[in-house]
Order: sequence, then structure tokens, then C-alpha cells
Amino acid sequence: MRLPFLSRPTTPPVERRRQPRLRARGDSFVRIESRDVALINWSEEGFLAGPYAGGLIAGQKAAVRIVVHDFHDRSGKLDLELTVVIKRIDGRGIAARFYSPDRYKRNTLQTYYAAKRAEVKK
Repeated sequence: MRLPFLSRPTTPPVERRRQPRLRARGDSFVRIESRDVALINWSEEGFLAGPYAGGLIAGQKAAVRIVVHDFHDRSGKLDLELTVVIKRIDGRGIAARFYSPDRYKRNTLQTYYAAKRAEVKK
């Protein structure tokens, strides 16, 4: 028996990101506060890395070095030093958004991301 006031329809999860995140496979990491944290996923706007146990808090700016190097990678290796704004820190890790990178760094990120997206779509 289905009671209308107790059973509510479920809605599918909505992807609110402007760009889908790409899962890191291989030796990818983010160097935060002189510690290497495994990269979980990333896009040209930000990343999620974890597990993280450090002194940063949400809303704080930090300098990081992001290295994306997948196994059997034809696109090469992405290695950039960027400033980020920490969005959240929780049980999954640390989520951050890139904070106004230089033009050449933004172009490098966009080109590398587009190449990776093309590989994933194949």
C-alpha cells in the first residue's frame, strides 16, 4: 500500500558543476603545506584531494602545486603552481577552486583538460 503523504518521488541527482570532474588515475597529487595529498578528481576550475589533515580552513587562500600524471598518459604531465581558495574540508578530503591563475597557466589547464576529456569520451 502506498501512502501519498509518506512516499515522495525521488529526483535524480543534479550535476551543478559547470564542468565534470575527471578522476585522477596514477601518480597524481597536490602539494599543500609541504605535504603531498593524493588527487581524487579535478577540473579546470578546481580539485578534490584527500585524505587531508592540516591547518587550512574553508575560505582561506593557499599556494599549491598540482601534478596530474596518469598511467600510460599520451597527454604528458601537468605540473603547475597555483593559488587556490579552499571551499571545504571534510571526511572525503579538501576541495579547492583555482584563484585567478595567470593567463598562460589558465591556457595550460584548459588545453590539458580538453585533451583529457577527449580521451574519456572515446
